[in-house]
Amino acid sequence: MLFSRRTFVKWAAAISTMDVARAWGAGASRGFRPELLPSQQEVWEQQVWMAGLGPKYTGNTAHTQFVDFLANGMESLGLDVQRDGYSFPRWEAGPPLQLRIELGQGVARQAFLSGRGTVGPMFPCSSYFPYSGQTGREGVMAELVYVGTHPDVDLSGVRDKIALVDFRTPTREWNRLYRPWGIHPTGEKFPDVVRPARAAITDLTPFQKSGAVAVIIAWTDVSPANAKDQYSPFSRPPQGIPAVYVDRATGHALRERAARHETFTVTLTAIVTPDTPTDTVIATLPGASSEEVIILNTHTDGPNATEENGALGLLALAKYFSKLPKSERRRTLVFPMTTGHFAGPWVPSIRGFIEKHPEVIKKTVAAVTVEHLGCREWMDTPGAEPEYRATGKNEWSVAITPNSAMAMALVDALEGSIDRAAVVNPVGGGFLGEGSSLSRAGVPTIGYIPQPNYLLAASPDACIGKLSPELMHSQIEVFAKLIHRIDAMNVTELRAG
Repeated sequence: MLFSRRTFVKWAAAISTMDVARAWGAGASRGFRPELLPSQQEVWEQQVWMAGLGPKYTGNTAHTQFVDFLANGMESLGLDVQRDGYSFPRWEAGPPLQLRIELGQGVARQAFLSGRGTVGPMFPCSSYFPYSGQTGREGVMAELVYVGTHPDVDLSGVRDKIALVDFRTPTREWNRLYRPWGIHPTGEKFPDVVRPARAAITDLTPFQKSGAVAVIIAWTDVSPANAKDQYSPFSRPPQGIPAVYVDRATGHALRERAARHETFTVTLTAIVTPDTPTDTVIATLPGASSEEVIILNTHTDGPNATEENGALGLLALAKYFSKLPKSERRRTLVFPMTTGHFAGPWVPSIRGFIEKHPEVIKKTVAAVTVEHLGCREWMDTPGAEPEYRATGKNEWSVAITPNSAMAMALVDALEGSIDRAAVVNPVGGGFLGEGSSLSRAGVPTIGYIPQPNYLLAASPDACIGKLSPELMHSQIEVFAKLIHRIDAMNVTELRAG
């Protein structure tokens, strides 16, 4: 392969930076003191407690309790804690028993009289479209019309009717989005393409403008168990029309009934609470220098035990580093634990921290974003009737950074862990999560973001049975090693990467 002189110089500089980080890394391991890290049991007990709160949708009671717990925990460690307050109109759906699709009264009565069925709830929903819209307790009744598979839909005949629409789960082309800096363990194969259970329809405005009174959205290519309780899409503005999801089997049955022009009732109750308060918590642990900062960040809102438990990881790391003498902490550590990840139209999450604290961003030499810890892999089996089950492996931890020095520091820190991780360069624009805004602000950033199928599933057990306490603790240990490595690197090395 031939290189231009400019290309060669850039390539050589990158290799040099990687070599510096690797050469330094072996010595930096001596800075890690595992006996100071909170135990696996301590971290897991906090995780079980957090899961027991239920879904922590932005600003609800469970989320507020979790935020207070984090603030009190950081204060108890001696960190300086402050809060940035926000308010927004919180939308929250009513009890699950009200999320039903029912046969319209006329059709239900005909079915009952003919002995083909009973009057009452039919076709339970798998979940609802957050911030879509709401009905009264009586629901909305109208003829059901099938409009096709998203995005090829025909909305010309939906006025005053209930629209039924299919969708296929979108894929993520990791081979296009990312180039690996390193894989751990080295024998693993990073997937080329993945298809996590995420909704493809993110905007209901066309249905609302076409005059539909409700929307039923049908999964077509994931198992019913995988589709169950998915809180998707999140962080969307109010849509002005109620919408619910059904699984693939129910969608097929509804298409047949739509062909017979049957009447249905959709019921989706919700409460809108204006001016709901919600706080970002910012904890600071001073280092030997107050002029250079390392940010460790995450968000605190989410529907289950892993989305978002990154804050428990930050609490463990704060406890670890607070036990070290200040002289062994070269830089000040700042822990922004933001709200608003699930209420983006009103509450700016990490963007709000960047905007409100430019003096901190100016001093920041590196950032590590911690999200979704302890995830075990659950997948649908292939075939016409997929089953949702554990694969026996850890979920891929995708650690995103365009910075070679940061990447190599993490690759080295992963040595000896049980994590299955890909440290990747987002060459195709795939920087996801709370780290992306920090990276765009010019901060050398690692965004650590596993993405399991159940990431957005608000199941009754909060998906805690799909998490591993051993993996979660091993990941926290990796972050402690990583921060030691970053703290020992100079600014020139970090920025050159």
